[in-house]
Amino acid sequence: MKTYDISFIKTNGLTTLLVFISVIFILSLTLIFSFFEYIQGFSTQEKIEYITQALTTLAIIIGGLALIINAYYTSRLSLDENQSLLTQLLAGTLAWDKNIGTCINYTQPTPQEIVPERFSKAIEQLGNEKIETRFAAIYALERIAKDSPKDHWTIMEILAAFIRENAPVNQKYEDELQESSKLPTDIQTALTVIGRRDSHKDPVNQKLDLRNTDLSNADLTEANLSRAILGGANLQWVNFTRANLSEADLSVTYLCGSIFYQANLSKAILPEANLQGVVLRKANLSKAILYDANLEGAILCDANLEGAILCDANLEGAILCDANLEEVNFEGSNLQDANLIGSNLQRAKLAGANLGSVLLSTANLQEANLQETNLCGANLSGSENLELQQIEQAIGDRTTILPENLKIPQHWR
Repeated sequence: MKTYDISFIKTNGLTTLLVFISVIFILSLTLIFSFFEYIQGFSTQEKIEYITQALTTLAIIIGGLALIINAYYTSRLSLDENQSLLTQLLAGTLAWDKNIGTCINYTQPTPQEIVPERFSKAIEQLGNEKIETRFAAIYALERIAKDSPKDHWTIMEILAAFIRENAPVNQKYEDELQESSKLPTDIQTALTVIGRRDSHKDPVNQKLDLRNTDLSNADLTEANLSRAILGGANLQWVNFTRANLSEADLSVTYLCGSIFYQANLSKAILPEANLQGVVLRKANLSKAILYDANLEGAILCDANLEGAILCDANLEGAILCDANLEEVNFEGSNLQDANLIGSNLQRAKLAGANLGSVLLSTANLQEANLQETNLCGANLSGSENLELQQIEQAIGDRTTILPENLKIPQHWR
């Protein structure tokens, strides 16, 4: 069936009326001229005046009709347009309502449904040859660990394995004290993610395994590596500022030149660790195990070593001024040329230790065990709470400087 546009039909109707009016106007003019032409008794001037009046009247009538007709069609057209607009609005409302219904019925996938796909993709990218892709994969795994608590520890173990696999220890570094090359970006990123994890999600009795890894020059500022296993790792020149290494296993690690400023090493295990030249200023080493450790030249000013075990450790030339060494076990250790000015050595165990040429001015030696301790060349002037009985148990000579209230024991001579 043939259809026509409504506006087109209406336009044609209006045109027809206008044509009709025009025809009537022309016929009316013809009749007026004919009428006045045959009327007798009027002059030519009067006929012109009458014709002009008639034409004016006719024009007014025709113009009025045209205005009425135009107003009529305009109102009809406006009404139709409004109806069309209303129809469109109604159709839009119905479509919107339909979409709302569709949205209500649509169920978004849950995180539990999305995580496995994200997890698989991130693991795949972790083995990519491009470092940028591996970098992105590590951060993707971090987001998954935050979104999915049940995958938290698995992801941390994966990142630890990634570090072990890609940064194995190199035995050539053993005697090197010079600063080595920069740590690869992806390894540093994985360490950063592990270090800032939410440790409250860690399972009980589970530990991060980073043993035998080369992490030299890493930035582990404020990293949480509590209870981590780092045995045999190369940790030279690492920044551990304010890091948490409490109860961490650092056995036989190489930490030369590292910074532990205000770090927490409480109960850390560091036997045979190489800590030459490390900065442990204001660090917490309470009850740490450091037997046979090498702390030559280490800086431990204001450090807390209360109850720490440093049997047979090497602290030659170490700086321990104002450190808390209460009840520390220094038995058999070497503290020659060390600086212990102002340190607290209450009840410290120094039996058999070498304190030759040590500076102990203003140090607190109350109840410290000095049995067979070598004090030759040591400066104990101004030391506090030191008794003659303690001195008599130690080994010294004329080079030992004692407080003014104490005399050199006869057997020293």
